[in-house]
Amino acid sequence: MAASSIADNDRYSETFNDFDGGSVEGADYALFEQYLAGDDDLNIPERGDLREGMIVEVRSSEILVNIGAKRDGVVPQADIARLDKEYAATLVVGEMVPVVVSKQTTDEGLVLSIADALQKRDWLIAEKMLESNEISVRTVVGHNKGGLLVEFGHLRGFIPASHIVGLPRNLSDDERIQRFDEMIGQALPVEVIEVERRRRRLVLSHRLAERRYREERKTHLFEEMKVGDVVEGEVRSLRPFGAFVDIGGADGLLHVSEIGWTPVSHPKDVLQVGDIIQVEVLRLDSDRSRIALSRKKLLPNPWMSIAERYHQGDTVMVTITRVVDFGAFAQLEPGVEGLIHVSELAEIEVAEPLKSIATGDRVAAKILRVDPERQRIGLSCRQASDMTAQTLLETEEGQRAGQAEVSA
Repeated sequence: MAASSIADNDRYSETFNDFDGGSVEGADYALFEQYLAGDDDLNIPERGDLREGMIVEVRSSEILVNIGAKRDGVVPQADIARLDKEYAATLVVGEMVPVVVSKQTTDEGLVLSIADALQKRDWLIAEKMLESNEISVRTVVGHNKGGLLVEFGHLRGFIPASHIVGLPRNLSDDERIQRFDEMIGQALPVEVIEVERRRRRLVLSHRLAERRYREERKTHLFEEMKVGDVVEGEVRSLRPFGAFVDIGGADGLLHVSEIGWTPVSHPKDVLQVGDIIQVEVLRLDSDRSRIALSRKKLLPNPWMSIAERYHQGDTVMVTITRVVDFGAFAQLEPGVEGLIHVSELAEIEVAEPLKSIATGDRVAAKILRVDPERQRIGLSCRQASDMTAQTLLETEEGQRAGQAEVSA
C-alpha cells in the first residue's frame, strides 16, 4: 500500500488533472503551486498592454507608476517630453494615469509610456465612434493641401476638403489655403468615417455631421417652435426668390416678398451672407420639413399711418415700379405703392397710354382714394394738376442740385 502511495505521488509530481478532465504538465503545475502559495504574480504585464496605474513618485528624469505588478513601472523623461505641457503638469503623486507597457527587461525593469497610452485610448474611442456614428465637436488646429487637421484627444484627425461644409470647389490653391487659415480655431461637428490605426489614418467628415445635426435639430425645432415666434438667424445663402436663414440648426426660407415693405428685386440688394437678422415664423410644415419666415412683419408698417400723410385730392410725385396690362404701379415712398389704372395714365385721346410711361419714370399723380386697411391707393396721372406737378418737379430738381453741391 505504501509503495502504491509513493508511486501516486511521483505521478502527480509530473501531471495533475484540471477541472475539465485535461492534464497540465509539471512546469505549469509548479507555477500553479506558486500562485496558490502567493509567491508569484500571474498578472504579468506584457508588451503593448494598456493599463491604468497610480503615480507613486515623480523624479526629475522619470515617473514611477504602480500598475499592480511586483515592481513599479518607469515612465522615462523622453516619454514625458512627448506630452502636452498642460497635461504633463497634472502628473502628480496619487494621480491615476493610463500607460502602455513599452518593454520589460531585467536591466531596465518595467518601462511604461503615458504618451502611447493616451493615443491608444483615443484610437479605441475613434473606433467606437466609427461603429456608433457618434458626432463630436473638434477644434481645427492646422491644415495641409488636402484638408483640415483637428484635435482628437492626443491624436490628429483629418477632414478632406470635400467633406468641409461651405468650401467652394472652384477655389485656387492660394484661395483654399486662405480659407483653411481662417478656419483655424473653429469648433466643427464631425463624424468618424475611417480608422486605420496601423497607417495612423483617422478621417472625419464635417459635411455628414452637419447634415445629421441639422436633421436632428430641425426635428427638435418643429416640436418646440410655433407660428409667430420671433427668432434670430444667420443668412446662409441668397437666391432670386429669397434668402435661406439658419435659425439654430435648421434653414427657413425668407421669401423675397417678406424681406421688407419696400419691393425687392433680388435679396442681395438688401441682405448679405452672414448677416444676423430677426425673423418671425410665418408657417411650419413638418411633413415637408419647411419653415417660412418674415422679416417684414418685424419692421414698422408704413401703412399704419398712411392716412395721416396722404389725402384724397393731393398731387404727389411717384416713381413707376411696374407696368402691367391694366395700368402701372407707382411708389409713393418705400413700402407704399399705388395703382394708376390704364384709364388714368393719360388723356383719352392718347391711343396707347401704356407706352407713355416706363419703369423708373418720376411722374406727378393725383390721389383718388386711400384704403389703409386693404393697403391700396388709387392714383391718376391724367387728373394731376399741371401747375402742382410743375411745382413738385422744380422742387425735386432744386433738392437734387443742392445735394450735388454738398457732395462736391
